[in-house]
Amino acid sequence: MNQIIGIPNIKVNRNSDFFLMDHVAMTSIPIFQTFGERLSWWIKHRDLTQKELAVLVGVGQPALNELIKGRSAEPRAGAFVKMCKVLGLRPEYLIWGEGPAEATNFAQLTGLEAQLVMLFRGLPDDAKRDALLIDVNHAYNRTSSGKPTAADPFGGATPPSPPKAVKSTTKAPKPPSAKKPRQHA
Repeated sequence: MNQIIGIPNIKVNRNSDFFLMDHVAMTSIPIFQTFGERLSWWIKHRDLTQKELAVLVGVGQPALNELIKGRSAEPRAGAFVKMCKVLGLRPEYLIWGEGPAEATNFAQLTGLEAQLVMLFRGLPDDAKRDALLIDVNHAYNRTSSGKPTAADPFGGATPPSPPKAVKSTTKAPKPPSAKKPRQHA
């Protein structure tokens, strides 16, 4: 079973430790079976080469290639932590494939944003998360543009009332009476 999840495109600014977010396009993240598959995909996704990541992490490119190919069991702890920071990934995700892929820097979020992230992560199942995202999207679309969207076809305006029923001027035929039929003697 090949599952895919969506994330915003993120490109590495090689001159700093921060990532530039492009919220317009979404990228699908395949579910990987191995550490090497995850590492290889994220290196490409962050527009890095193995050599560039090796330099940023402080390991040799051949050693990094051995990790990707699965010939080396695990990276050294220090190199692994640097790798996660450079790629912007959570260690649990990169090593085991568990949980959300990307690390959230709560220091860069406003109070309300941080509360929403914590609320979202605390929801018990995907259905509630989907419902919350639909509600948030609907509220955003309604308040941000005032233009009709798929989520809000009336652009925040009250939908028109259905037309009132018009009284007919013709009389409907009377139903047959419920009289008992006469019996002949």
